[in-house]
Amino acid sequence: MADQEECKQEECKQGSPEYMATYGDMMTLLLCFFVLLLSMAEVDPAKFDIAASSFQNALSGVLESLPTVAVQQEVLRPRLGGDDQNKRIAANAAMRIREVTQQDEFLEDAVRVKVTEKGIGVIINDPVTFDPGSAELKNEFMTILETVMTTIEDIPQKAIRVEGHTDNVPISTPQYPSNWELSSARALSVVQYLYGRGIDPAKLSAVGYGEYRPLVPNTSAENRQKNRRIEIYVDFTD
Repeated sequence: MADQEECKQEECKQGSPEYMATYGDMMTLLLCFFVLLLSMAEVDPAKFDIAASSFQNALSGVLESLPTVAVQQEVLRPRLGGDDQNKRIAANAAMRIREVTQQDEFLEDAVRVKVTEKGIGVIINDPVTFDPGSAELKNEFMTILETVMTTIEDIPQKAIRVEGHTDNVPISTPQYPSNWELSSARALSVVQYLYGRGIDPAKLSAVGYGEYRPLVPNTSAENRQKNRRIEIYVDFTD
């Protein structure tokens, strides 16, 4: 009878297995290690987005709803290798342009950069682009164009589309009978400048939308200034 009670007590032995203590210590140390790494890191939003995309790709087989981006080693001049690689290049290019424009408060207010499905888009607003009723590039505008060119000139496969936009204030001059002609002339001036910088003319295009694609309603002077803009789209192709 006593033997049966002793066996029963051994079967009801409480507590975690002995290996769990070592395992728990190891997990705690790993957690502390990564917390320390994070606390000492300086997070760059653009690079964080790239890292997050790579992490999402690693989980794409588990969570099907997550977008997939190929995990590739980051190099200074990565070769183009499909849409995923192009998105990585676009994120880096947009980050470099932002860094330059943020050094000048005037340019930071006038220039916006975004990553598109095919590459990057650079939107430049008045008053850094052109004088009223003119299609001649201003010096500030050429500085921005130089920044864009320096960022993308090492990428061999690219197509650049320049869009000209105006507000809805009518214009009627012998040179520009309407805002269509003015916006087209402004886009063409940018294209000619890029061609002079060595861009393959077969990769360049210009289009003028006049007043018909406003960003905001033309109800105030501030809104009209936002609508007077040049948009440059750099599409990275295979």
